[in-house]
Amino acid sequence: MKTVLKSQAELSQQVDALQQKLKEACEALDAIREGTVDALVVSGTSGEQIFSLINADQPYRILLEEMSEGALTVTHDGLILFSNKRFAEMVKSPLNKVIGGTIQTWVDPEHRHILESLLTVDSTEKHRGELILVANDGDRVPINISIAKVRVSQEADIFCLLATDLTEVKQIEEIVAAKKMALAALQASDELRQSLEESIKSIANTVESRDEYTAGHMRRVGQLAPAIARELGLSEDIIHGIELASTIHDVGKISIPVEILIKPAKLSKVEYLLIQTHVEAGYDIIKNIKFPWPIGLLILQHHERMDGSGYPQGLKNEEILPGSRIIAVADVIEAMASRRPYRSELGIDAALAEIKQGRGTLYDPAVVDACVRLFDEKRFAFTVSPPLR
Repeated sequence: MKTVLKSQAELSQQVDALQQKLKEACEALDAIREGTVDALVVSGTSGEQIFSLINADQPYRILLEEMSEGALTVTHDGLILFSNKRFAEMVKSPLNKVIGGTIQTWVDPEHRHILESLLTVDSTEKHRGELILVANDGDRVPINISIAKVRVSQEADIFCLLATDLTEVKQIEEIVAAKKMALAALQASDELRQSLEESIKSIANTVESRDEYTAGHMRRVGQLAPAIARELGLSEDIIHGIELASTIHDVGKISIPVEILIKPAKLSKVEYLLIQTHVEAGYDIIKNIKFPWPIGLLILQHHERMDGSGYPQGLKNEEILPGSRIIAVADVIEAMASRRPYRSELGIDAALAEIKQGRGTLYDPAVVDACVRLFDEKRFAFTVSPPLR
């Protein structure tokens, strides 16, 4: 009977000892979850064991907490033994919910195989990979993860992880990629525009080659019109559009019989009306080609006049595009200064007198003044241009 009572006493002591160990284990787990203890959990022959380091590694803890990367220690199956605050911030979870959980909880399901492969590498060397974390609020956080295995005992290994947030890096990469695409598109656009311009100029060259008297007319207007635009202080982009339009402003003359273009006598009323159709013909040739400037309309309106006496639409004042008003003056100056089938050249002085007389009625006053300044003050002169290509 006495032996039985002794065994019961021993059993009671063993139960008390186990309860004490359980209490200590629960307290240790609570401390781990609160982030006040660094701990390792490993599986041993006698069951789960908890090894903790309290305060002894305080300098290292401070260092880990100050890092801009997320720092973790995990077991081979992903159980999180330690986490710094940065990783908890990355997954937007309280630190005490992170420690004791599994890292797979916050890894995108499609990327978990990357994590698993890194956790099964049988090497103490560092291994890296990129994967996506899914925060508690659903935000996706791209990270670069660096993993190194550390042998704790013959029975257990742990893994030290560094998680670097790549959100800003990815954003920069996207911006750079978008810039590269935009530059490539711009380059392609510029090349296409240049090709279109060269094609149109080739047509203009064909038109000029049909009429020896007006050969070079469009090229010379293409010199004077942008010079006037620059004198008016317009932007270089607008000037380029005016230059292109003025260089091909008579492209519609390709539809006019060459016999009329080179006729040495005065044109009949019917022939003159036919000549007038060249602006509409030019517009029809250009209108479906996409330029950054209204080239077709600039060509269509270059014979309009401020008082509405021009053609083909009888537009007045502000109804006429500014570029067309510039081309109109440049066209008159070049035409009067050059030889024509039915007359010799009249000269620059006569041409300037004409636009001065029509200032405000036929021609835009500001354009006339700018043109006069070019010739009187800045000694503008037409130059011999190379053939259009």
